[in-house]
Amino acid sequence: MSIEGQKPQKESISEVLKKYKEMRNDDTLSNESKFSSNVISDSIPKPKAFNQEEFERTMSRETDPDLMTSYEIVKLPSRGLFYPNGLSEVAVEYMTSKDEDMLTTPSLIESGAILDILLKRKIKTADVNPENLLVGDRNAIILFLRSSSYGSDYTVQVTDPRNGNPFKTVVNLTKLNYKEIKEAPDSNGHFIVELPMRKKVVLFKLLTSGEENILFKKAQAIQEAYGEEFNQYSTMKLKASIVSIGGNTDRNYIDKFVDAMPALDAYTIRKKILDVSPDVDMMYEFETKDHYTFKANLTVGVDFFFPNT
Repeated sequence: MSIEGQKPQKESISEVLKKYKEMRNDDTLSNESKFSSNVISDSIPKPKAFNQEEFERTMSRETDPDLMTSYEIVKLPSRGLFYPNGLSEVAVEYMTSKDEDMLTTPSLIESGAILDILLKRKIKTADVNPENLLVGDRNAIILFLRSSSYGSDYTVQVTDPRNGNPFKTVVNLTKLNYKEIKEAPDSNGHFIVELPMRKKVVLFKLLTSGEENILFKKAQAIQEAYGEEFNQYSTMKLKASIVSIGGNTDRNYIDKFVDAMPALDAYTIRKKILDVSPDVDMMYEFETKDHYTFKANLTVGVDFFFPNT
């Protein structure tokens, strides 16, 4: 894969050495070869004198790793099975102090666009738009950026299942693994599920993070416009995921079918979507102060990129 933005556009080391060699050769040429005639010597400019200090500065800029922003290849949970181009990994640049300035910009925090902008800045693999990635792949990149920037320790509050008492503990983010892919999509990126109540075969696709974001904003806008107590995001996402029902691809039919769908059928589709979606497995084993261990789903808060110092 091609990588963009690894380092500034400069002369390569081989070009610098070539110029150096040419300058040295010019200094050793005989007077006869340099100035065979007054006309030639006057029309051809003399080579620039070799400057040792400038040469060393150029070489230093070219080879000093401290002056370049490095990156790392991040493997995606989808493992190349969910994109037409077989994308399985991306080059992700490490966060810098400039990125931290962005993360603390109030206007970006309020708009909720911080992570979208951060991903666009940090993904360096050519032709990869973060909005076209599956949510699970996006989560893996965000996890890498957080761990590589602020360390793998993350303080969370969980509830002891024995007594319901909350307690704080530190989790190690490097212990999180990717979900096992038990079913791959067909050549069109679709999955099949059979409804237990309506006995229909449903064909569905996984939505990209961009598609989910658009639906979420639309659901919020509808809720605010009509003053409803809850939004329709979950149902809108289900409708957008379904490609066909019993072979019928008409969008109007699918929308009406979902609105009248028994809860068990809706649950069956949502569960299948969750099961086949590649992602980071957030199930974590916690330990209480008295060394009781239990597994629970790890949730991250708004402080994920703002650890306490």
